[in-house]
Amino acid sequence: MRSRTRNRSFFLTVFTLITTSALLGDEYLIGYRLTTHNSTLISDQITVSKSMTPCLGKKQESLFLIRHSTTQTLQVLLNSHEDEFIEFVTQQTLSLQSRQNTSNYGHDSRDSVTLPTRCYSVDFNDDSVTISLLK
Repeated sequence: MRSRTRNRSFFLTVFTLITTSALLGDEYLIGYRLTTHNSTLISDQITVSKSMTPCLGKKQESLFLIRHSTTQTLQVLLNSHEDEFIEFVTQQTLSLQSRQNTSNYGHDSRDSVTLPTRCYSVDFNDDSVTISLLK
């Protein structure tokens, strides 16, 4: 008679992956960049990408957003709630670069605010989304 224990490690791995993803939610890499030239907004972009590898860390601060449609993607949701998301991420470390050139003919400045891409746990519910920073 054949032993059925050889598939045990495979089933244990599958069970572990399913349970962790159900408990932690989906993991996304989210970044933000704002660029101005002479105090005029040039670009303002939130980048979102689903994480291909598991992120290490524990959930820290969380942001709760209302979701109007169950088919709404995270990118669209963050763009529609951009002010709330920017206020949430400014609690983390931001990078600021400023270049200024002053001459007899005028003043030229270029500023860039960057949120380094970080891993966030995102829990989708029917009418809301909870975004938690993983540290």
